Amino acid sequence: MNALDREKTSLPLLGDVPMFAHLAPEVRRFLAGGCYQRAESRGRVLCEKGGLLDGFFCVLSGRVKLAVLSEDGAERVVEIVLPGSSFGEASAFLGRPFPLHAEALADTRLLVVGAGRIREAVGRWPELALLITDALARRVYTLIRDIESCCLMPASRRVAEFLLREIDGRRPGPDGLAVLLPAAKAVVASTLNLTAETFSRELHSLARDGLVEVERRTIRVLSLEGLRQRCSGSQG
Repeated sequence: MNALDREKTSLPLLGDVPMFAHLAPEVRRFLAGGCYQRAESRGRVLCEKGGLLDGFFCVLSGRVKLAVLSEDGAERVVEIVLPGSSFGEASAFLGRPFPLHAEALADTRLLVVGAGRIREAVGRWPELALLITDALARRVYTLIRDIESCCLMPASRRVAEFLLREIDGRRPGPDGLAVLLPAAKAVVASTLNLTAETFSRELHSLARDGLVEVERRTIRVLSLEGLRQRCSGSQG
């Protein structure tokens, strides 16, 4: 597929990616000429650790698990990437091997943004560099926050903070504030450096205290103040 065909098919999709949504039309058209789409089924490995990337991935639909795998097959999930988010930027820009295992958790559509094309675009439109810097800075901030949580916080606080992050900025729906877990409990637990059993135990502890209701993958938050108290170490 040539650059013109890529532009025609990818341009409408770039507008759905928050990082690029507010760029000038000519910038998006240029970037679209260096993009291509991928459609992957659930369970498909998108990139193995050590793979080289010709661009970074924007998730259009579905979910992607990023994980570290040990030699004996143990897995630690680093992030669950949802629609509108991206991954692989650092490896694509640096030309270094991808350090994680990326796998589709559901049928997933991806837009791959070519690294060479985006470097050229930065030279023409410096404002694009600010958007990329902002995205990478947010990723670093989140990583530091996650390291602090996994290394220093007890399990109860990790779960409470996770729920608060998930509902941050949301407006209550017909059933109040609810969190739909983005993946199976075992996968979400791994992102918090917890076992599935510990994660479930902490959710049910919050439910016994009247702070949440648990219905399969849906967690209804009944007391924001109670969750905040758990995060501060107070049980009152």
